Amino acid sequence: MFILINLLIADDNKDFDINLFNLIKKLNNKICIVGISVNGLDTYEKIKLLKPDIVLLDIKMPILNGFQVIEKLVSEKITIPKIILITAHHDLLSYYNSTNSIYGILLKPINYHKLSQILDSIINENYSSKFNDEIISILSNFDFNVRSKGYKYLIECIRACLKFPYLMNNLARNLYPYIANHFTDADSSKIKWAVEKSINSMYRYTNKEILEKFFPNSKKISTKYFIETVVSKIECK
Repeated sequence: MFILINLLIADDNKDFDINLFNLIKKLNNKICIVGISVNGLDTYEKIKLLKPDIVLLDIKMPILNGFQVIEKLVSEKITIPKIILITAHHDLLSYYNSTNSIYGILLKPINYHKLSQILDSIINENYSSKFNDEIISILSNFDFNVRSKGYKYLIECIRACLKFPYLMNNLARNLYPYIANHFTDADSSKIKWAVEKSINSMYRYTNKEILEKFFPNSKKISTKYFIETVVSKIECK
C-alpha cells in the first residue's frame, strides 16, 4: 500500500521555496508538493482548496503572518493540517502558543536533517493511522470478540507484518516474540494462544459465505493464512 503525503510550502522568499522544493523531492518519494504560496492569505486559501497533509509555514509573511493563518483556520473551523513552523526570527517564537497541529519548529538556515526526521515521523504516523483503519475495516467482516486480548494481539500482528513482511516467515520465531516486546502482560506463547483462540472462535460464528469469500475452499484457517490474507488485501488497495 503506497501512501502519498501532500505538502504545501508557505514562504515569501521565492529562492528559498525553490531550494526547499528541490530538497524535499530528494528527501522522500512519498511526499507530493501540491503548491507554493508567498503570502499568508494565499496560504489560507490553498489550505482550504488543496487540503494538504503538511504545511511548511513561515511565520513572517505579507498580508497574514503564520500565526494569523492558523488563527483564521481555527476561527473558521477549517481542518488544520500538520504544521511545521519555519522562521529566521527566533524572537517571533515568543508570540507563539502551542497547538496540537504544530509538529515542529525550524529556524533558518534550515537544518535539513531535522526536517527529514520531522517529515518521516509524520509519514510514519499517517501510515499507522491508515493501516489501523484498513485493518479494522477488514476485520469487521468477521464475528470477532473485539474485547478479547486475542483480537487486540491479532491487530498488532497484522500491523507488524505490514511494516516488516519478514515476520510472516515464521510466526513462532519472529512474529510472536516481536509482539511480546510491545506488551508487558504476555509472552510470545500467550500471544500465540490468544490469537489462535480468537481466530478459531471467529471461524465458528462467522457466516460461511463470508468466510468462503475471503478464504476459498478452506476448512480451517491458520493464523498465518489469516494474517497473510489480510495483509495482501491491504497492500493491493
